[in-house]
Amino acid sequence: MAITLVLRDARNDMVLAEPAPGNLLDISLHGARLSVPRIQLGDYHIFYACSDDPDKIIQLEARDQERGEMLVVPARPVWFNYVVSEAGNHFELGVKFPGSPENRDMVRLRALFSGKPAASVGGWLKKLFRLA
Repeated sequence: MAITLVLRDARNDMVLAEPAPGNLLDISLHGARLSVPRIQLGDYHIFYACSDDPDKIIQLEARDQERGEMLVVPARPVWFNYVVSEAGNHFELGVKFPGSPENRDMVRLRALFSGKPAASVGGWLKKLFRLA
């Protein structure tokens, strides 16, 4: 699933570098695995910039075509790896989501990635009440 990564300074509410394209490879309630063509955004190394300064954060942005809106999910990198393959070289980046897994944009992003309606994605409590 195509996404855009935006490096931000949360304290000053500033974009620090040009947004970069990426792909969402896997997603869970608390994190995701991304594929990005480069790990450097402008003067910033995505992983180290966020690790060295807790005010720097990555925003994952994805277009919800069905509703015509942009989903924005904050994330913090936890690992990265350089992948060399026949199809081309890229970086894989593991991120964790510091916010609630029940956040509206998080639920919608998981639903879009899985191809299921948003109502069917959520926590066990929501599923329990849907069964009752």
